Amino acid sequence: MAKRTNKTKEKRSGAPSQTGVKVAQFFKKNIYVILMIVCILAIATMITVAVVVNNNDGGDEVLKPLPSGDGDKPTVTPPGGNEPDEPTVTPPGGNEPEDPVVKEFILGAPLDEYTLGQEFSDSELVFDPTNKYWATHEGVDFMAAAGSDVKCMFDGQVKSVSTDSYNGTVVVISHQDGFETVYKLLDGVSLEQGATVSKGDVIGKVSDSALYETASGSHIHLELYKDGTKVNPTDYMIGGDK
Repeated sequence: MAKRTNKTKEKRSGAPSQTGVKVAQFFKKNIYVILMIVCILAIATMITVAVVVNNNDGGDEVLKPLPSGDGDKPTVTPPGGNEPDEPTVTPPGGNEPEDPVVKEFILGAPLDEYTLGQEFSDSELVFDPTNKYWATHEGVDFMAAAGSDVKCMFDGQVKSVSTDSYNGTVVVISHQDGFETVYKLLDGVSLEQGATVSKGDVIGKVSDSALYETASGSHIHLELYKDGTKVNPTDYMIGGDK
């Protein structure tokens, strides 16, 4: 009876059973395999979660509703990815503006009726019948009746107008390319400095009262300058001698 009592006490004292011992031995032998399986499951779970999150993020733009209103319309870009070029503006009439036409410097006649008197001479001395001496004649005399209309010989602008008893009224007109014409022995001039004149405009009349070259008869004395140097006016006229 004493032996039975001892076995009963051993069972009641909580000693490990055979099943528990077997389970512990199983885990002890297979611990590495179990840990590997757990790691694989954890990795698989993380990959699955990442794929689901990426799919949700990528779908946001597709699922966004388009804004309403005319001002929210998308901008259409043509093929090639470039913005459309601005249209070329053509001036009214459809033609490009033309450059201004520059006239060839050819002097017109200063009078409707005239004959050539003393011609240009800037180096050879000629006799001056008014002053009774020999001198250069740096201009051209156009002989005509007193009171005859004197005309502008080329388009230009009046540079100066002056009057004295010796030269009569003197008109200086500036032209293109550095040319200037000087008209002496004039009367009846109404032009003012700065006035614009055109070829053929009447600028005055032949004087019969000025003292310069009076012995030669009524005429106008014309001088021509190119960049400040006196040149022969008849070199720039067509058929200057009548």
